[in-house]
Amino acid sequence: MESLNKFKILTIIFICMFVFVVAAIYANTKDVTEGKVKLKNSAENSQVQSDVDNEMANGTENSEVVSNLEMQIDTLNKRVDELNEKLNNSGSASSTGLNCRIIGAMTDNGIEQLTEEAAVQEAKINNREMVITCSF
Repeated sequence: MESLNKFKILTIIFICMFVFVVAAIYANTKDVTEGKVKLKNSAENSQVQSDVDNEMANGTENSEVVSNLEMQIDTLNKRVDELNEKLNNSGSASSTGLNCRIIGAMTDNGIEQLTEEAAVQEAKINNREMVITCSF
């Protein structure tokens, strides 16, 4: 019977040590995992912040390009209006004057026929040239 008591005690000690080892491994793994997650989150946050900064810089560049395009369109409209006034004043043009319309956008394969709104959007978004025809 005495050996049976020693066996029970050794079994209890072995089980307790096993539970202690499992708990230590779990705690260590949990700490390492939390550290990696924090490191990964901080790296992602810095990447997101740099992406946001880049997008903000691109947004200002894009607004400058759109503003420049709008100024060029306004200049073109003024020139067309001046030409229309000159032709009307000289009497060589018909009573309707100069008629202009947007045909579409210029692509690598030629002219892509689009509506006026779609052609303007295509010029703004994809940096394509607009095709405008004018007649008397």
